[in-house]
Amino acid sequence: MGNNNSTSKRKSTKVELNKVINNKTTNLEVEKETTYLEVEKENEYHLPNSHEIIDGVHTFHFFQRYLFQNNFSSPIEERLMREKCKVLEVGCGPGTWLLDLANKYENTFFYGIDSNPIYPNEIKPGNLDFVRANECDILPFPDNEFDFVRQGTMHTIIKTDQWNLIISEMIRVTKPGGYIELLKPCNECKRTGPVLMKIQQAHISTCIESGIDLTMLAKLDDIIKSNQNTPIVYKDEKSYVSGPNGGKIGIVFQDIYLGIYNNEVVMKHLSHRLGISEEEYKIMINKDLIEELKHTSPKYSLIRFWAKKINNN
Repeated sequence: MGNNNSTSKRKSTKVELNKVINNKTTNLEVEKETTYLEVEKENEYHLPNSHEIIDGVHTFHFFQRYLFQNNFSSPIEERLMREKCKVLEVGCGPGTWLLDLANKYENTFFYGIDSNPIYPNEIKPGNLDFVRANECDILPFPDNEFDFVRQGTMHTIIKTDQWNLIISEMIRVTKPGGYIELLKPCNECKRTGPVLMKIQQAHISTCIESGIDLTMLAKLDDIIKSNQNTPIVYKDEKSYVSGPNGGKIGIVFQDIYLGIYNNEVVMKHLSHRLGISEEEYKIMINKDLIEELKHTSPKYSLIRFWAKKINNN
């Protein structure tokens, strides 16, 4: 998450997660060091790690867990329960996914890697460790090290020419017989209204300007299959409707969406892209879009691509 070329101010804070989806409550308390990033270049479109954005990452974890009814789709749970496995998350952010799993699978050791150290350094389970390193470069681990390697939603950070290296590195550090898994949103949103369509198109154009092609997400299975060690790729896809017409989970996603698009960095870039003032942008997001979502049912999808590594050596 974030941008390494930015200056930062650090502040310790304690965050309590108490997210309710469909009357199910999950509590998680961690102490973390929050890094506030200032965007230095006009063409940079990464989200700063403010309280609001990090809380949104936490909420999205519980959202996707509820949507899939589990934390992963790879068939590795029995191994995590019984064996002393090693699991890596590439681009772990604040470490929500890892913290959730580390408390459940006590026999497994978990690692998280991220270039921006917003993960908890002290208050964490004993079977969890974090490594500060560039998640888009050569991973600082030997070959065949992990039983399970996972990557969450980094689609607005990874540039088009980085995907092949990232996936090949994930496969390299996975043991034969182990699994890799990537969580990605579907690039197509169906049944959108005119306000949401404008926002989506502005977002896509801004990403393209930053060297990020969101259409690549639909091709990730082809990149995985092109590696001789992962010739078969499975896909687990779940759909949902954003807004009140999507029920409780639709409201949760609407809140996540509004949190992201109300961010100052996003507001700055998208208002400029749309040719409107920041005040007009705020009205579009917080009034026009919310009203539109009462009368439309925009349909989204989340996809998990997963593959088992075979030994071709």
